[in-house]
Amino acid sequence: MSDLNDDLCSIVKTLKDYVDKGALNGSAVDMGKPKLISYFPELQKPLDCLKSFKGKFVAVDCSTKPLMRGNRFGVYLLRVAYASVNPSEKENPVTWGPCPLQERICAVTGDGIARRRQLERLRFEYESELAVTRLSHLDSSDYLLLDGGSYFGRPEDRRFALALYEKAHRKSFKFLAISKNSPSLLDDKGRYLITQIAVDMSAATAWVYHPIEELKADPHKNRFGDGSLVKLNPGSFRIFRCDIMDYLTEGDMVQLLSPLTSISDDPRCLGYPISLYLAHNFAKVDSEAKLLYCRDLVEKVLADADEELLNFLKVEEALSNFRSELYGRKYPWELEEHKFV
Repeated sequence: MSDLNDDLCSIVKTLKDYVDKGALNGSAVDMGKPKLISYFPELQKPLDCLKSFKGKFVAVDCSTKPLMRGNRFGVYLLRVAYASVNPSEKENPVTWGPCPLQERICAVTGDGIARRRQLERLRFEYESELAVTRLSHLDSSDYLLLDGGSYFGRPEDRRFALALYEKAHRKSFKFLAISKNSPSLLDDKGRYLITQIAVDMSAATAWVYHPIEELKADPHKNRFGDGSLVKLNPGSFRIFRCDIMDYLTEGDMVQLLSPLTSISDDPRCLGYPISLYLAHNFAKVDSEAKLLYCRDLVEKVLADADEELLNFLKVEEALSNFRSELYGRKYPWELEEHKFV
């Protein structure tokens, strides 16, 4: 067995090769030829950094926590919430809801990949339903923000509901979809494009890069927004993909996106719109008591229906999660987030 020094040298070589040569063949999933993104610095335009803005920024998000989980089934708690931020309101700039918060408990079957896809479908469905209800509360100066890409269609295809896009389009609302992470954006060497831009960037300014030519709106691919990149705070290194709905792309992009800078200076998420951060936080379920209550509720319903059914599921859960027990994890919501399914 090689010693630790050999391992460290190997790490340096592997990661240097990634930075210098890229990783075009670095996917474990067969998705065909990767989508490489061209980047032309001359398309980058500076944004005006605003201290305030007369209008609301409404964001919607949905969270998932596992209550019970085996190798081939899972029971999950989902909570959907919105946050509305009005920078011009000094006394009460933030409102949130709905009140009470909307929560659903669902059972999903299949392997981990199948369950993840079904949960994504449910999250798109619930977020779309809540976002539609918020449109009636928006004025022409307000913004609706979603977490993700501008893909609309059937929720069962793991997309936002087309009815949400159509209603926003009819009213010409300022409608944007901003992704927390965009791992599919690769440069010509197969490296994460946004990292390369952030490292090469010298000017400390906020800016928009529009459009990403390979991600322009294409309804035939269920993409109803132009992909762009935004840096929303001069003091932050964070860059995000921001999809701009197609009915807005003929206007002035600097004028459209500059107001986002007024809600992207919170130190909790510097460079990221605070309304999206708050919607994410309001949707989270962190209360151990709440999760235990929901699990007890599920177990009681199962036991009332069929005691042997509950026993079968608890045996599978125990057999499936022995590894987690070795790490001191008693309940599935104590796992790392990527293992929630």
